[in-house]
Order: sequence, then structure tokens, then C-alpha cells
Amino acid sequence: MGVLIGIVGKPSSGKTTFLNALCNTSAKTADYPFTTIQPNQGVGFVTTPCVCHEFDVTCEPRNSECVDNVRKIPVKIIDVAGLVPGAYEGKGMGNQFLSDLAQADILIHVLDVSGSLNEEGEQVKTGSYDPEQDIAFLENEIAQWMNGILKKDWTKAVRKAKTESTNIIDFIANKLTGIKISKPIIQKSISNLKLDASKVDEWSDEQILNLCKEVRLLGKPIIIAANKIDRPTSTMNFNKLKEKYGEMIIPTSALTDNVLRKFSEQNKIEYVSASGSLSIIGEVSSKEEEIINKIKTEILEKYETTGVFQTLNQAVFNILELIPVYPVADASKLSDQDGKVLPDTYLVTKGTTVKELAGIIHQDLYKNFIYGIDVRANRKLSDKHELSSADIIKIVAAV
Repeated sequence: MGVLIGIVGKPSSGKTTFLNALCNTSAKTADYPFTTIQPNQGVGFVTTPCVCHEFDVTCEPRNSECVDNVRKIPVKIIDVAGLVPGAYEGKGMGNQFLSDLAQADILIHVLDVSGSLNEEGEQVKTGSYDPEQDIAFLENEIAQWMNGILKKDWTKAVRKAKTESTNIIDFIANKLTGIKISKPIIQKSISNLKLDASKVDEWSDEQILNLCKEVRLLGKPIIIAANKIDRPTSTMNFNKLKEKYGEMIIPTSALTDNVLRKFSEQNKIEYVSASGSLSIIGEVSSKEEEIINKIKTEILEKYETTGVFQTLNQAVFNILELIPVYPVADASKLSDQDGKVLPDTYLVTKGTTVKELAGIIHQDLYKNFIYGIDVRANRKLSDKHELSSADIIKIVAAV
């Protein structure tokens, strides 16, 4: 469970409600800024069709779950303190916010798409605030934060790069490695902006800031959860933003998902969050029935789901490009050494090789790797073979 998802956004946008929906938790929420002081953490689940259905077997998951032939794979979630303009200068909970998100692989920006909060997260007349401003300032705050990190010792590093022919890319990588930015991302960012690394002394402040923006784009991508989509002004704002941000923005109602979860826990409804399937199965009051029917018509029939799990799946599978793979010890039984059928599902980066998978499972398998076996095709795989989504793999090692 190496991937870490950061939930970000300004105060009162619904971040903690989003976390509660994703992780089935009960973190504190309220309609005032900075309810979240210490970061809330939890485990959410991305969903994918389980291979057990293809092979007509009953799986016995150990590091995940399987419900109705859908594999639920855990990922770590962190909801950090609300962000306000000037966070990179320490305003609000800015310093803590930026520190908390440092290790996140991707950020989910929970956006109040109704326009009912100003830039500080304070209540204003619904629809009076343009939510696109929040998208711009969030991206700018993170870029400015990175810029501040780089600017420390920047003059000294530039001088050293010119006089001693040191690599400025190494300096940038060393500076940003603590916030999980890799050297290849820095190299690609410099290339995308057509910056000349050999003439780093000629880079302007604007070019350095633009480099930070590109690094943020590639190294800490942001997907937008357009929250509070059920409010009257939200649809118009969402449609406008959808034209610009496309698949990077998803209509969401975290509060709705939490309401449905509570009804489900009370055995009043049958609700599947991942698919948006909803039906009344128990005794409900007329008021509760009215709420459920309103959710059906205004959320589920319009958007299919509450958007919470769709956002997480989009972040993990489409943007981070992680794929699920199923390692087994016994290819004929699809089991581990203890006889458990399809016990584990690993999320690995697209392009991961069979040998790299061996190392993820256990370093001894990596050190003593001989070859892999594609269980479906019943064929040997070399150490450099790249895995595909839903591969079932047996590792053969000299152990």
C-alpha cells in the first residue's frame, strides 16, 4: 500500500467529509475554517473487476477485499489542514499544510463548486464566488512553496554549476527529493520548458517559478472533486469548469455518500458506493424516503455515482497509471503457498517489470529471480517483461 493520496482544498470545502466517505471514518467536520488541525488519515479503496470471475474461482483476499467479483484495493489517504492564499508564506495553517502533503503521490482538490465560500473558506452568498479561483491559487501555492525551497542556496548552486561544471539538475533533485519529486520529472520539466541547463545563470525568476509549476504538474498532479454538486449553483459552475479541465474534474457530493452510508449501516437501504446502486430494503420514514428519492433523481440518475470513489479510481488508475497484478505461488490453483486463492493484489506503476514485481513482493525473490510465468498464457517471462493490468504472475526464484 505504497501510494499516498493527499486530500487538499480550502477550509470548509468538504475535505474531511470526503475522507469520511472514502474511508468509512468519522473525522470531525464543521462549517468553520481549520476544523482539521492535525492531518486525518485513513485507508480508502480503489475498485477493479477481480480475475476470480474470469477463472470461476472463489478468491480469498489477504491484502484487499473482493465483493461481488469486484476487487477493493487499499490506498492510504491523508486529509491535511485547509489551504488559504499565502500558505507558502505561512498564512493560516500553511506551513503544516505543505509539510503534510510532501509525501503525497497525487492530490485530490476538494472544491466547493457551489461558490458559497470565499478564498478564506468563510460562508458567502451561494454562487457569489468563482470556484475557479480556488484551482488557480492552489496550484500557485504549491509552486511558490517549491520555489521557496529552490531559492535557498540557489545563488551558490548556480555559481558552483558555472565554476565547477556541476549539474544544476542534481542540485534541484536534492532539494526536492524530500517532497517526493524525482530527477526524471525535473529533467522532463526542464525539457518541456526548453530551458538550457548549461546557462542556468541566465534563468530569470519567472523561469524558475515556471519550472516549479511544471514540476508540480508532473510530480504532484491534481484531480478536482467538484464537491457540493447537489447545490443549485453547482451545475452551472461545474459545466463551465468541465470545458477547461475535462477528465481532471469530477462531480461529487461527499455529504450524500455519507448519508447513504449511514442509511446502509441501519439496513434501510442497499447501497454500493463504487457503482451508485441504491434500493430501499428496510423500513424508512416518509422523510427518509423523500431524501433517498431526491438523491436518486438529483445525484445518482444525473451523475451515476456520488463521485467519491470515481475520483479515487481516476486518480490511481488514470493519472498515476497504476495497474493491479496478482502474484501466485501455484499457477494451477491460482494460490499462494498456503493454498489461499488469489490472496494478494498489488498496485504497480505501468511499465513495471516482472523482476521489479519480485522485489516488491520480497527482496529475496528479486535477488534470486530466474524467470516469471504468465499464468493465463502459460509462458515464461524474462526479467525485463513489462506487466499488464490484471496479470496473474508466478515468480520462479532460486530460493
